Amino acid sequence: MGEIPTDLGDRDNRTMQTRNPNVQANQFNNPKWCADQGQIDPLRPRFWNTIGLTFENASNARGYRWADFFVTNTGCFTILPPNSELCGVNNIGNYATAAPGSRHQGGAHVLMADGAVKFITDSIEAGNSRSGNVWQNSIGLLSPGSRSPYGLWGALGTRANKEVINAEF
Repeated sequence: MGEIPTDLGDRDNRTMQTRNPNVQANQFNNPKWCADQGQIDPLRPRFWNTIGLTFENASNARGYRWADFFVTNTGCFTILPPNSELCGVNNIGNYATAAPGSRHQGGAHVLMADGAVKFITDSIEAGNSRSGNVWQNSIGLLSPGSRSPYGLWGALGTRANKEVINAEF
């Protein structure tokens, strides 16, 4: 479980996703797809660009439909580090690369499996953010059971993969 910020209607790229063609395969192969398409405002990196983008409506933004199961509304993964952009496809129920986030400076709180609450910084070692996902239909190195390509952050989110952390972080 991870903390997520609620959308304020200000184009914050952590709380509202842009509408993209069904680029699910692109996002599986590159979680930074939206950033690589120039969708992030270079002068304000926590916000989406104002030109050439269409946004989901406010009811689909983070924190509004908190009891809904859609990833965009309430989910989070250990793929991109905390406070990374929310990149998804046109249909919010299909797929999104959603990181935990917060309005705290520098990180977000996550709930560990043992019940501990930890503040994870945005700078946690997160491996290769442009590596493809480990997923069911992947072939070879990224098939289920593969080591997470997302470093320590990815290892914290795996299950039954024998990735052990021996030190306090």
